[in-house]
Amino acid sequence: MTDSAAEMNIRTASVQMVGAMAFFAIQDTMVKLISDDIPIWQLYLARAVMVLSLICATVGLFRPDSGIKLVNPGWAALRSALMAGAFLMFYLAMPFVSLSQAAATFFTGPLFITFFGALINRERVGPRRIIALILGFAGVLVIVQPWSDDLQLALIMPLIAAVCYALAVVITRSRCLEDSAVALSLVQNVVFAMIALFGLIAIDLFDPSTAQIEAFPFLFSPWQPTTWVVWLMVLGTSITHMVGAITLTRVYQQSEASRIAPLEYSYLGIVPVFDLLIWGTVPTLATITGMVMVALAGAFVAWREGTPVRPRPQTHGEEPVEV
Repeated sequence: MTDSAAEMNIRTASVQMVGAMAFFAIQDTMVKLISDDIPIWQLYLARAVMVLSLICATVGLFRPDSGIKLVNPGWAALRSALMAGAFLMFYLAMPFVSLSQAAATFFTGPLFITFFGALINRERVGPRRIIALILGFAGVLVIVQPWSDDLQLALIMPLIAAVCYALAVVITRSRCLEDSAVALSLVQNVVFAMIALFGLIAIDLFDPSTAQIEAFPFLFSPWQPTTWVVWLMVLGTSITHMVGAITLTRVYQQSEASRIAPLEYSYLGIVPVFDLLIWGTVPTLATITGMVMVALAGAFVAWREGTPVRPRPQTHGEEPVEV
């Protein structure tokens, strides 16, 4: 490939990457919009069924030669349970904090990946990445402001989500490299459906009080009759997730990861726009400062590792691999 062709490929990949991030931002915005109308277990189950159907219907279009290769089912199931935990914690924060705050806290995932990679897989972490880790965690402190009287404890949930995602990535790096992305996606959504069914059964058995349901309807509500608009938005979250994941996978298949991965942080520039247009929420100076610090730290880690790193549950994307 000539230099000009390579540059053209990078420009095309950059546009596709930002587009993928926009799809994921739309997905998360729709989840926040319907969080008062549908409990998370119902959303989980419906999305899992829809995504599984979409995978089966479209797998031949974008993964013709991958096959469904599952070599490590136990590790794949553990990875999927951690991804489910990441989804659960991130979405449970939605009714209580702005999308910008949740996203910025969630984007500490690459920093946790580096930390757990060194701790569990004995991956080398140089002094510059240690500085990036410190910068990223400082950014989270600026956003959460534990010293403030207005401390938002709900921001702990996307932080836990980032930890769950990072552990899932570390397991993928060390235990699931022989499994195809399609197989991992299928296992992941089957696990999502099973967890959702367990949650719905638990709600029915324990019968939360009216006060508990009113305080946390997204968590404690039983199966709800919902409007066609809500179901349409659930379908929309499945489609945007699929399109974003497929686009992301193709970008990393065709481009140099170290030049593309930092563009995943364009997500942090998109979600404040939705916060402003839909909820009229203007990010505070502390939130903006913290987002910039997290983005700089995470982008540096991504560039150093040369890997895709966005901390989110994926349908067809490959998890970062140390090179």
